[in-house]
Amino acid sequence: MTDALNRPAEIAAFAEAVTSHGNVRVSLRDLWRLWAASAPRLIGHPAQAAALAAALADLADRDLIELPRTAWDTSTTPPLPRSITVPKSRRPGSVRRWTQFPWCTELGWAASLPSLSDARFNDLVAINDWLVRTRGTRLPVLPMRYRSVQLFGDEKHLEAMARTSLFGPDRLTLETLACVRIPPPLAAATVGAGPDVLVIENSDTYWTAVHTLRHQITHTIGIVAWGAGRAFPSQVPTLTVDIAGRGPVTGTVWYWGDMDPDGLAIASGAAAVGTIPILPARALWVAMAERPVQSPGTIDWTATPGREWLGPELWTQLAEIRSASGRVAQEAVPSTVIAEWAAAT
Repeated sequence: MTDALNRPAEIAAFAEAVTSHGNVRVSLRDLWRLWAASAPRLIGHPAQAAALAAALADLADRDLIELPRTAWDTSTTPPLPRSITVPKSRRPGSVRRWTQFPWCTELGWAASLPSLSDARFNDLVAINDWLVRTRGTRLPVLPMRYRSVQLFGDEKHLEAMARTSLFGPDRLTLETLACVRIPPPLAAATVGAGPDVLVIENSDTYWTAVHTLRHQITHTIGIVAWGAGRAFPSQVPTLTVDIAGRGPVTGTVWYWGDMDPDGLAIASGAAAVGTIPILPARALWVAMAERPVQSPGTIDWTATPGREWLGPELWTQLAEIRSASGRVAQEAVPSTVIAEWAAAT
């Protein structure tokens, strides 16, 4: 009766519903719901349970589902499984492709990584292919973003990858990829023959210092550079490469910025890079203590940035600005003070 009662179209719909359910284990409650949706004409029919049992047996015969051995609901006639298993929904175990990939010598370490995302695996495969393809070739050393385009078609991809654990001792290096990371250029102008450099935070003060020091010959400042505000810490390594076409800095690097938390954070951040010493242009900072305090009562000095960089003496000399919860901008200091500082340096 049940074989005659069930219709092929309903069995097919039920099979599709069960196998696309998404779960490996499908409960009897869900089976009833899926069967009702597949064969709505049988809802309330005396043989509805028998029809479901026959449909499940059909799916099991075709290996679409697996019926349990013992977990059956005997409250119905015939008994129905409390749940069934859908083999198709079983997720295959994670395939550790990187442990079996034929890496070249430079990337042999990748096979022992405890984990590796698909995206990073593809990155390493691209590098592996490039290393194999260029083996024995004398490669020019390129800036990182040029090499990144060659490897990935994206100029910034290698830069992001270099910040991951795939780069490091005994792993990937820029040397392996025949490229270098060149720091951002530092806008600078020659103002004399001296070896020292004065780095200025603000652009108007930069131009003022350039104009002032070019007309003065009794100083050791050879170059005035514009730190471009918060960009300066990232530009510090440039000082050891080239500045104003004169090559690496050979003298002292002096820094002067706004007397406010941001200005001192920039200075201390640049000094922390460690590539080259960055020293406060002391007399220029001291001169700010003699200027009227700007924005009193509005500046939060709680974090006390730059205290160690300025040193205790200079920090104390600038205490009134902090006590007033104010600031003093570079532009408040006359150009004559820059000339006097340079002459005494």
